[in-house]
Amino acid sequence: MHHQLIDFINKENLVAQGEKVLLAVSGGIDSVLMCHLFSLAGFPFAMAHCNFKLRGKESDGDAQLVESLAEKLSVPFHLKICDAAAYAQEKKCSIQMAARDLRFAWFEELCKTNDYAVYATAHHIDDAIETFFINQLRGTGIAGLHGIKPKNGKLIHPLLFTNRKQITEYVRENNLVFREDSSNKKIKYLRNRLRQSLMPVLEEIQPSYRETFMQNMQRFHAAESVYLQKIEEERQKIFRLEKENVVLSIAVLNNLSNPETYLYEFLKPFSFGFPATQEILAAILSKSIGAQFYANEYVLLVDRENLILTKKQAPAAKEFFIQAETGELTEPLQLKWDVLNFFELEKNPNIALLDFEKLHFPLEIRKWKMGDVFFPLGMTGKKHLSDFFIDLKLNRFQKENTWLLVSEKEIVWIIGLRIDNRFKVTENTKKILRIEC
Repeated sequence: MHHQLIDFINKENLVAQGEKVLLAVSGGIDSVLMCHLFSLAGFPFAMAHCNFKLRGKESDGDAQLVESLAEKLSVPFHLKICDAAAYAQEKKCSIQMAARDLRFAWFEELCKTNDYAVYATAHHIDDAIETFFINQLRGTGIAGLHGIKPKNGKLIHPLLFTNRKQITEYVRENNLVFREDSSNKKIKYLRNRLRQSLMPVLEEIQPSYRETFMQNMQRFHAAESVYLQKIEEERQKIFRLEKENVVLSIAVLNNLSNPETYLYEFLKPFSFGFPATQEILAAILSKSIGAQFYANEYVLLVDRENLILTKKQAPAAKEFFIQAETGELTEPLQLKWDVLNFFELEKNPNIALLDFEKLHFPLEIRKWKMGDVFFPLGMTGKKHLSDFFIDLKLNRFQKENTWLLVSEKEIVWIIGLRIDNRFKVTENTKKILRIEC
């Protein structure tokens, strides 16, 4: 069987010659076989085991077996004890998802610190077919049709050439020692129910169903490549970057043949799901200007002509001030200032020239709030900032990211936009504060 492993790894380009592989080893039958085959094939590898302490002494027994196997095979061994239950509670996810996130994050870290090219799990053909059905039952797009891919980033699945029955026969014939996970028999887990109830029926109906499913999933994978290429072509046309925001043209989106599908794929990398996509399209249709939608780290705004994506901003926890001396500020935004005795007129909204003697230091930097008023440069009357923003047609994100320079509660400068007329430089000005953002 190790010759089949070598052929599969070479065919799928999973590992280059001489590269070290980190094997994720639970101690179960599949991962024990994977270690055995890698050793026979002569691939350089190490072994890693996560003990989640979910099954008490049984979990400790798994760790001991894997460590003994690593010693027997004379390969490096990595052990990590993880509290999956606490992580699941913190992240509000299932124990299974918590365990997966924790061990994969650890594997990525081990690859970086130990120069492992990739890390491998022992999923095989039956696992791939079960994953296919799990995806269908939970709801999926085209990505869920190919089951488990041989390679995904640094993660490889070198046993996708074999199945559970073949693995069991080989392990018994070669007297390999492994641990039986008691949770594999519990039908409360969807994968176990499929394994125990659906797979035997499929085999009864069509004994060669594994080969058929793997061929189908390979075709789905090929179709997905064509699909994603088209998605990327359209994404390049519709996406543009404006400062720290991603902007999508609503007009271009609406001209696409299936806006719902395209928008779902465009927003998926930002953790927006299909229900959110439908709600966003409904907001566009109803012209709900200003509607906001939230994902894990991002906020999407429906503006007049665009959808605008930005990272969530943490509220400013500190107060920020500018002293009279020449200086520089890096938080909450980049500012530089100097005190001058003369000036040249600079028509740049990112530079403010202010009458130094009209200012009361320290100057405060804060976000704008409803009810703020100022006297725009060139005007003698006051104006509400909310009206000023409307005149400029600022969207909600732009408003929320607007900072003010304030002297004794009087607005001096809407930073990057307009200074207050009361603090402008005149012919009577003796000292000037030049401040640049």
